[in-house]
Amino acid sequence: MMGVAFLLLVICGGVNYLIDPYGAYQDIRKKYNYSKHINSDPYMFKAMHIKMTQPDSIVLGTSRAMRLDPAVIERLTGENAYNLGLPAATPFINYEYLKYSIQSDPKLKTVYLGLDFEVFEESYPVHANFNQKRIDSNVPFQDIFATLFSERALKDSYEVLIDNLEGRSRFTEYRYLADGSFDEKMIFPPNGNQLTLNMMPSKYSLSKNSIQYVSEIKELCEKHQIKLYIYISPIHAILLEQLWQSGLWSAYEDWKRALVGIAPIWDFSGYNEISMSELKGSANYNDLSHFSKKIGTLILARILDDSRESGNPAFGVYVTPRNLEDHLKNIIASRNLWEQRGEDMADLLKNY
Repeated sequence: MMGVAFLLLVICGGVNYLIDPYGAYQDIRKKYNYSKHINSDPYMFKAMHIKMTQPDSIVLGTSRAMRLDPAVIERLTGENAYNLGLPAATPFINYEYLKYSIQSDPKLKTVYLGLDFEVFEESYPVHANFNQKRIDSNVPFQDIFATLFSERALKDSYEVLIDNLEGRSRFTEYRYLADGSFDEKMIFPPNGNQLTLNMMPSKYSLSKNSIQYVSEIKELCEKHQIKLYIYISPIHAILLEQLWQSGLWSAYEDWKRALVGIAPIWDFSGYNEISMSELKGSANYNDLSHFSKKIGTLILARILDDSRESGNPAFGVYVTPRNLEDHLKNIIASRNLWEQRGEDMADLLKNY
């Protein structure tokens, strides 16, 4: 009886490993398992990937950071990379996953840290999928069991197999590639842009703890001789204008002042040709909240260019305490370039 039970367990594990419904194990995806189950948890499978792949470079940040392509990093630097961006990741979460990455990957050389204003708000919650026990564990037994030997995983494997073979998306979606970056085949919900606008803060209190975690990320990288690049995401002009009209522009600038007080940063935000581009059919943005991988490549090329100080200041400014205030003034001045400034952003969004 025990032998039969063990055999069934092995078969279950083998099927789940082969189908890999959550994208936890297989680097190369096949026709039968390319799209993954909607229950896939990046907080889980990305932690597993770091242990398995042990990259030279990682990308940290929110889902916006998932637009930085590891293949581009490798092409520009020669370092193999993994995108560890996580949905709604706060600086605390980024710090914990950096610690985990260093413990799991002693050859880690470079970190690209993307920062977003919204997640620094004092009341912004820690994502429900963050699991401290997972991060503190040397061997993720619970995740291994859940992805290989559970009845739920077997059911999800069946649904992934059927969806892929029949070319449908009842239980699956395109969202994450094997390198951790965003899969631009994903189809966004029709009301997603409006939801993004509605979720923008109407009041704001900067979290001192979040600022401190950025400082601790810097110190951790220095301790382990890891190169750290910090950048601010190029959010769309509609979101910038929403901050302006909500009376949060001073808070937005104070956030940048706090960051530059820790380390120099690359600031890709502001009113410019990219951020003011139309959303419908745009190659610059996947949706209102997320810039595209095309723009992610421009970010990487700008950051990694040795001649950055003489580069085009219209997109990406290297900000230090010396040029910070002038930079902030320039962004305010550039707002006048956008003809739609001052309009109702909810109305504008309908046809933009």
